[in-house]
Amino acid sequence: MEIVISGGKVAPSTEEITTPQAAKARRIANFLPRPELLRDAVIEHNQDDNTTSIRFETTAGPIRILLPVAQGFEFHVIHDSDTGPRILGTFRGASLSVRAIAFRISEFLRTRGLK
Repeated sequence: MEIVISGGKVAPSTEEITTPQAAKARRIANFLPRPELLRDAVIEHNQDDNTTSIRFETTAGPIRILLPVAQGFEFHVIHDSDTGPRILGTFRGASLSVRAIAFRISEFLRTRGLK
């Protein structure tokens, strides 16, 4: 499922977003190695902040994997809590395949008991 945030409003995506980040997020989500991750993954396009992320509902609340805005930057793992967003970790992925990135996301969530 994909959602779009625009003008502070959240809506389900009715048209396909064609940015490079959106395409990469879809490819990563397709390679998530565990069925519960694949089922619960939501691609979030925040047009207000010009970001794309993959969101998961976890035991600790929503976790977003924020895709890098440009080549050479890092992926950020962000926990959206009641007190605001908090970065849980980062990892470099510019040279990794989408399958390797999906595996890293899965292992990050699994080793911390989030999914």
